[in-house]
Amino acid sequence: MRKSIVFLLFVLLTPVSGRSQELKFGYVEDQRILNQLPAVKEVQRILDQETTLWEKRFKERQLFLKAYVDSVTALKAGLEKARQDTSKTSKPEKQPEVSVNLPAPGDSAAADSSGGKNASAAAAKVEKKMPADTLAMLSEIARLESELDKAKKDVVAFYHRIYGEDGILNRRNAELSQSILEKINRVIAETGEKQNVSIVFDSSILFYIDQDLNLTNQVMQALGFQQPGAP
Repeated sequence: MRKSIVFLLFVLLTPVSGRSQELKFGYVEDQRILNQLPAVKEVQRILDQETTLWEKRFKERQLFLKAYVDSVTALKAGLEKARQDTSKTSKPEKQPEVSVNLPAPGDSAAADSSGGKNASAAAAKVEKKMPADTLAMLSEIARLESELDKAKKDVVAFYHRIYGEDGILNRRNAELSQSILEKINRVIAETGEKQNVSIVFDSSILFYIDQDLNLTNQVMQALGFQQPGAP
């Protein structure tokens, strides 16, 4: 997911003087400024780069979680086959082995082991009726379900820590954008003073716009851009 730069109506209402005469209004096209300002493009490049790294780490945790899900599924399938084989014959037979490749234990975030306890209780109820290999499967399923529960909680916590409202990427966005925001606001105020404008609006909140009140070209010139047809 691409993290975009966000400026919250930074020119919604910018008073530029305390003059007592009749108010004069102006507006700027904020997206036009943001789309062309080199500093904004550099911030977006950094955000895209960092977002890619966090997405890679998130996918690693998803794969870690999938390994546990696949392992539990394989063991349960083996257990069901063992039960069916046991019911078909009175003579105990060696149960099929199930090969499971697991991530190293202990890598997921700390969490409660209620899933493991429930599975362990289920295993205890059938302990007297199951062959040794089947009981071993039940024990392993209980252990894996406990680890699976921890892995799920780790993935959810990681997601909110990175992508949440107060997550790392949003804080990084605010950090990188602050100086740009301050500079744009300062230039808007200075431009308004020169044009004898009392209040400057963001064009995105206006339903009707008189182009004579558009200060965007002047602001962009002050920021270092020479726009075609600019006054």
